[in-house]
Amino acid sequence: MDDAAETRLGVDSRRAEILDRIRVERHARTEELARHFGVSPMTIHRDLEQLAEAGKLERIRGGARAIEEEFTERDVVIRRATNTAVKSALAQEVGTLIGKGDVVALDDSTTVEACLPFVLAAQPSGIITHSLKLMTVVSKSTPHLVLTGVGGRYVAATDSFLGTATCRAVDRLHASVTVVSTTCINGTGIYHPDEDAAITKASFVKLGTRKILVVDSSKFLNFGMHFVASLASFDDIVIDSNLSTAQSEQLRESGARIHLVDTPAPEPTLPTAAILK
Repeated sequence: MDDAAETRLGVDSRRAEILDRIRVERHARTEELARHFGVSPMTIHRDLEQLAEAGKLERIRGGARAIEEEFTERDVVIRRATNTAVKSALAQEVGTLIGKGDVVALDDSTTVEACLPFVLAAQPSGIITHSLKLMTVVSKSTPHLVLTGVGGRYVAATDSFLGTATCRAVDRLHASVTVVSTTCINGTGIYHPDEDAAITKASFVKLGTRKILVVDSSKFLNFGMHFVASLASFDDIVIDSNLSTAQSEQLRESGARIHLVDTPAPEPTLPTAAILK
């Protein structure tokens, strides 16, 4: 039975589902997981050991339980109040890249959140987002607009839905334009310190025919372990003009259209709890 289950689900797929279940239910017993997946308790034991070693859950007698969230709940409040003038200036430039009738996919970052009024002013035909804040604003301010909210595991720290369930829902959608931001620019790619945030953002990057990255220059100073997308994936990169020569060259080499916006120098953003652990 184990071999057949391994073929059907795959190790990585099963472990992702185990992790989602524990995050929702906060704990799970080995025997219950074994029955659910149709594998032996020893197989589940190995799964839990690997997930615990990766820091994804905590082993307890007879099973496992969820660890603290990768973010703290106040993260999103702090980020919304940081670099507001910079975000507003970048957001206005993003608005010029949206066409009437576009279906626009927006990620859950506070920089993209600042873009919403300018995106709506461009008269899109639809919005796709996994941000609960954006869902609420669009449903109340523009009720006639087609809104697709992508659900999954809700994370209060980002006020959004993240993880494999969210990615599966995104895979069934399509947008003419996608707008994303992230925590870190490193080398030729963008990264994020949280794995679930990274895979969700990666799904949103793939969602749009045209892809827009909007980010401030302080992100060159940050660290992110989990890959989101290459800079070359984007058609347009909107960023403030406070760049070093090396950073400017790094962006030009991506082949994307670079939109430099004159703004005050952004304040460096603090690492999230994921980095501090």
